[in-house]
Amino acid sequence: MTQVLISLIEIARLRRDPSVLPASIALLVLMGVAYAGGSAVQSWLVHEDDRLLARTAADLGLTFATFWLVLAVTRRLYRYRQTMNAVLGTSVLLTPLLMLLIALQQPADVYYPVKLLAWAASIAVIVWYTLIIAHILKSALEIGFVTSVAIAITTVIAGNAVLVSLFPVAA
Repeated sequence: MTQVLISLIEIARLRRDPSVLPASIALLVLMGVAYAGGSAVQSWLVHEDDRLLARTAADLGLTFATFWLVLAVTRRLYRYRQTMNAVLGTSVLLTPLLMLLIALQQPADVYYPVKLLAWAASIAVIVWYTLIIAHILKSALEIGFVTSVAIAITTVIAGNAVLVSLFPVAA
């Protein structure tokens, strides 16, 4: 398991590709559970218990479906397990940082420097996450980096749009 963690860190640092991960169903289930747990905690921090299970299930299902679709269209489904292990695992690695940024929202309302720091860090994490997804897709699809960045941006924005339309924020 230590080797998997090291590999995920290297993937998140854009130094390795998903091929270093095992194509194991057990690892995929473990990563799916860890991702769902992180998603539930983030959702709880932002929305409290407002449809927590539905939000978590939709996030997990949408993530699995999006990458299945991208790999199916490009006829690379044989890379699905490794790709999903990389996507879910690197997302889990970023979860503590995201939780910290969410926790900074309340003090940010009072202290402008905290607000500025939280805003800049949030932008950096979004860009970093998008680059990680692009890096994973570049390897999985055997395409150029610019194309993989375009696909990654599309998947991140489309996924967010679907979740926002499924669970609109009350005004």
